[in-house]
Amino acid sequence: MKHTGKFLVFLFILFIFAGLTFSQNMPKLKTRVGGTVQSMLSFAQTNTDTNQVGIGLRRVRVRFYASYGKRIKAFIQYSVKNSKILDARITYMFSPYLNIRIGRFVGAGVKAGALTSHTKIDIVERPVSAQNWAKLTVGNDYRDYGIAFMGEAKGFHYNLTLQNGSGAENVIASHNSSATTHKSGLAISSMFSYTPKNIKGLDLGGYYGIGNKYYNSYNSYSAFLYYQPGPYKLKAEYISVIDKNGPTNITSIGYYLFGGYKIAKDIELLARYEKWNPDNNINNDATNIFTVGSAYSLFPTKWSAAKITVAYVVRSETPSVNNNILYGMFQFVF
Repeated sequence: MKHTGKFLVFLFILFIFAGLTFSQNMPKLKTRVGGTVQSMLSFAQTNTDTNQVGIGLRRVRVRFYASYGKRIKAFIQYSVKNSKILDARITYMFSPYLNIRIGRFVGAGVKAGALTSHTKIDIVERPVSAQNWAKLTVGNDYRDYGIAFMGEAKGFHYNLTLQNGSGAENVIASHNSSATTHKSGLAISSMFSYTPKNIKGLDLGGYYGIGNKYYNSYNSYSAFLYYQPGPYKLKAEYISVIDKNGPTNITSIGYYLFGGYKIAKDIELLARYEKWNPDNNINNDATNIFTVGSAYSLFPTKWSAAKITVAYVVRSETPSVNNNILYGMFQFVF
């Protein structure tokens, strides 16, 4: 495994060079700029003695898209709010069966994480189980530096991602030095899913990942089932992470159940139940969260372009603490 990452990067560059060299007609370069603004207001009550009111920006992002013919694509996403480059990747498409992506990006992982675009989150925020999975594995923003092999055939999709193992570490070995301060190792994430053509809206699959033992040692897996026929949405996912960094392994388990229904072309009713247990060996430490809400789209034919989402969240913990939160989020995508 020591030299696997370097070898794969070399192959990737070699394939690109060969494709460009032997092309008779140079492809056209196309570019586009986009972005997202999400403003949020909230009112939170903890038990009966603490209230909080907040108004602020949840996300402000700028995106740059570029394509060079039909086989090379580049994507950069920058968070203005956090002054941070989230994504910077190049994808080379050999065929529908094999695409290779390299850079910093969202690799194989849980379905409710950043594989679900922030512009298409159903109820204001992602499930807590997906957020905690990111904290325990690749990092809070769901991204890492790596190389991914992806493809699909007859409704079957696969994603094999080899990563540095720490989303904050941009590891580059240099020929100027005979040694590196970073220890060798890779994190491996794999994902497989199936979307049958004869059952509209069905998507099911799973994920398995192993961390880089030098940065973050873990085993993790998930299984999901999404079914979105017509105006209905049904989503469920089970997530487990085994943290192997301490003297004893800690197993965290979570899941969510989500349902949505469009009562009109521009209004959708939403509900989600979720549970997160940070240590399966300890009794009565789980968090239960129930959320109800609705979304209104100003442009129903482009649902996520401009919408308003409101949600009421009841969060119960042990020892008993009731956190009731009212959210409102305003979104504009261009």
